[in-house]
Amino acid sequence: MKEAISRLLRTGQETIVRDWTEKVTTDRRINSDARLSYIQLIDHVPEIVEELQRAIVRGEREAPMMSEGREHGRQRWRQGYELKEVVRELTLLRATLVEFLERYRGALPLSAPDELTRSFNRINLFMDDEIYKTVEAYLDAS
Repeated sequence: MKEAISRLLRTGQETIVRDWTEKVTTDRRINSDARLSYIQLIDHVPEIVEELQRAIVRGEREAPMMSEGREHGRQRWRQGYELKEVVRELTLLRATLVEFLERYRGALPLSAPDELTRSFNRINLFMDDEIYKTVEAYLDAS
């Protein structure tokens, strides 16, 4: 199941990034994105999704080698984002990932519901770590 979810995230990465971008650009709590190009907006989000793919396959016991959240935080500080906007972006990414898996769960092999729950928990743990590392890098840069 872990491999299937990782594969689904990999094949759906463009959709995930596009859906996330739509959420960010329409969210009233994020204003700093208005002055960014599309490439600047997506920043390290595709790489964060790739790190998540690897983390899901490794499982909850292994600490992922995450660096993209740190770079995302530093980049957003350089772009003039407020910290609350950076955190909001990542919470929208979490929501986008969960919504994507819900939408395409029919593409996953049938398995025990607790396996899917464990994967959702892994996504939440991963995103918590990403938010922490992003905020830490943002604060270190300021």
